[in-house]
Amino acid sequence: MRNMELQRRIQMGFQISKAYIFLTLNEVALAVFLVLVESLASSGISTVIIVVYEHVLATIVLSLLSFFFEKNKRPPITFKIVCYAFLMGLLQVTLCQMLMTMGLSYISSTYESIALNMVPTITFVLALIFHQEKLRFRSINGQAKIWGLGISFGGALALVLWKGPVVVKTMLSISFETTSNGVLGWIMTIVGVLATSFWNILVRHVIQLYPAELSLTAMMSFFGTIQTAIVAAFVAKSSAWELQWDGGLILITLLLGGIVVTGLSYYVMTWSIGIKGPVFTASFNPLLVLFSFLLNTFVLGSSAHLGSIVGAVLVIVGLYLLLWAKANDVVEKTEIDVEDSIASPFIQP
Repeated sequence: MRNMELQRRIQMGFQISKAYIFLTLNEVALAVFLVLVESLASSGISTVIIVVYEHVLATIVLSLLSFFFEKNKRPPITFKIVCYAFLMGLLQVTLCQMLMTMGLSYISSTYESIALNMVPTITFVLALIFHQEKLRFRSINGQAKIWGLGISFGGALALVLWKGPVVVKTMLSISFETTSNGVLGWIMTIVGVLATSFWNILVRHVIQLYPAELSLTAMMSFFGTIQTAIVAAFVAKSSAWELQWDGGLILITLLLGGIVVTGLSYYVMTWSIGIKGPVFTASFNPLLVLFSFLLNTFVLGSSAHLGSIVGAVLVIVGLYLLLWAKANDVVEKTEIDVEDSIASPFIQP
């Protein structure tokens, strides 16, 4: 009897926390992927080709998952849904991931991580405009949302802009200075941030019209693959399509990017936006800077400054405030019905 009660409590706890767990793991995988792509870009490998290959792999994985897990759930595919999937692929794959991956040839992954922390703020403003989010300025929750976004953004900026004294010294020195084409890299990054912010808002609307997350994500990845392949055909040399497999770093990057960062990550974000909303999902972006900082410090061996440590703490505090406010929002009964009706066929306890 006690074992059954314990199992029931574990299942309930996982149901409550699974969105937090999967979104956090998503940021960990993305931080590792950005560092790997930056390393490949510095060696002269075409980042556009990497995006194409990883999305081919992601499309295959997502299509297989949707076939087995949504066989009896998938609604009929209409022309309207196909158009939405094409637009989602354009925003998240072509304009966001492809441009930001190409941008790693000009600016470092640390700077891109910082830029991605604008996503929660932009998504929050767009959610207010499209009435997907409510904000009561005088309420405790409203103040917590504003302060949470501000503190997280300030902490992300402190990670790069304020060094301070060295706290952890290492023998390895890593430079994050932009190249002469850094302006081009920043333009790509800004466009990518705006695109993924609009994608967060669009997904919430589309998932209510077509409540089959895996199938929708597979279609989005399919159209994104076609779009990026067309772009690559114009901007990449024909010799760039033949990747060198020396050392296995390219293979690891493609597997991580195609299966986890692109495949499962797109699904997790789509699923999370469907049940939690775009602001909740985007609020985990500041963790990317934190994990990038930890990766660079303890794995790659770069020095840790006081500004980096303070910034990391601020990111966590701001994220906690925002998530606390979201958890304490007064949810209307209709919103509860929508959340309960969108059950994931793949992420189950």
